[in-house]
Amino acid sequence: MKLMGRYAVSCAAAVGLGTALLTGTLLAEMDQIDTFDHHDLRVFKSAACTKDLRPVEALYYIAASRSDLAKRTPSPSSDLMKEEVDNSWRQIASRLTKDQVMEERFAEIYHAVLSDMIPRLQQAVEEKTGVSISVSEVNSRPMDSAKDQDVPACGQQ
Repeated sequence: MKLMGRYAVSCAAAVGLGTALLTGTLLAEMDQIDTFDHHDLRVFKSAACTKDLRPVEALYYIAASRSDLAKRTPSPSSDLMKEEVDNSWRQIASRLTKDQVMEERFAEIYHAVLSDMIPRLQQAVEEKTGVSISVSEVNSRPMDSAKDQDVPACGQQ
């Protein structure tokens, strides 16, 4: 009888655990709607002048909120996103020198400015469109007028 009782308890525990795992999996799948998926990334390129008048370019990797899009809220237009990214990059570049944007020894300064400005970009887009965005990455590089197109006129170079 004791063996049968243990077996019943073990079966009940297994069924309970299986139910909990299934429920957790279903809830996790439902939560994925509220996430920013890296497969949904859009890339925006922007060029601006640093405070020492050097041209720098940035690539912004941005995903829109799946939960907002699931509600049939239109994705932010490319024109609006380009305008907001350009504005953000101009503000970031104007606060930094070319060396602060590019050199590892200034990484803390660069990331501090990004940490300040990226939430502002995300907020501006959400206020204008009703869609939350997530900026997953910003890659930057110096520009060379001999090799690059659309280099901004920064004055002295």
